[in-house]
Amino acid sequence: MAFVARAFSPSVGVTPYSDLESVEFRDGALVVVIACTVNGDRTVRTVNGLRVTFTQVAGFRVLDELDLARYVASEGFPFGSHVLEVCDGGWSAEENALQMFDMNRREWLVVTGNWCVSVFSGMPPEIVDATWNFVE
Repeated sequence: MAFVARAFSPSVGVTPYSDLESVEFRDGALVVVIACTVNGDRTVRTVNGLRVTFTQVAGFRVLDELDLARYVASEGFPFGSHVLEVCDGGWSAEENALQMFDMNRREWLVVTGNWCVSVFSGMPPEIVDATWNFVE
């Protein structure tokens, strides 16, 4: 089963050091905050990222990027975007095969250089820029 997805957020590159800052599920909404880049010196550093909000969430899972290597190795993987809409061959297709019946789910994948989030949501996510100070 080939993995096929399309870029949903702008293709700005996904650095190997990008990561999940937080994942929060509350009142049926899933908010994923991605730390994309860190700027500044040793005394003051600012993190630039994205806040991705999903509504109508039916399920989600958080996986290390190595657990999704089969997706990344696929010809249908669009590199450079943090948010993808999965068209075929993703988690939904795997669940359909395991359960032996087809569910019509809309699937999304939030990608970082470390952790990734697969989401079943009937609506496209809202994506906004986010900036915060890095505290050690």
